[in-house]
Formats: sequence, structure tokens, C-alpha cells
Amino acid sequence: MERPDNDEYFMEMAQLISKRSTCLRRRVGAVLVKDKRVLSTGYNGSPKGTRHCEVEGCIREQMKVPSGTRHELCRGVHAEQNAIIQAA
Repeated sequence: MERPDNDEYFMEMAQLISKRSTCLRRRVGAVLVKDKRVLSTGYNGSPKGTRHCEVEGCIREQMKVPSGTRHELCRGVHAEQNAIIQAA
């Protein structure tokens, strides 16, 4: 087995982290890295302290909103945003 380079390594981490997503439409993971060191991780979904889409349901799905549109209706937070929040 070949050793992955740093980019592959961190991308594989992001793919694994995405499995924790609470979004019903798309699973995304993020890894914040500086100087080849992991600073923080995050995944997309409802903000801490709010009900997850898995429980509450997806407003955009219920309204049959096409993918890539009307993001203002979504209660979720991007994976990158969650990673920054976790780092703070």
C-alpha cells in the first residue's frame, strides 16, 4: 500500500468527518490545516444547540427546492463554518 501525500491524507480525513453530517441532502467535511497540522474539523448540519435536520426535517426538501438554490431557507451551517467555530 502506498503512503498518501498530505493532500490525500487530509482529504480522506474530510471524507470521514463528513459521515457525521446531520444534513439530509449532502454530507460535507472540512479540515483546517496549517503547516501540515490539523487545527480543527467540522461537518455541515444544524448549529450546536438546535434540532438536527434528521429530527426536524429539511425545509428545502419539504418545499421541493432545487439543489443549489434558496440556501437562506436552510437551518444548517457549512462544514467550513463549523470548523472555524470549533477552532475559536
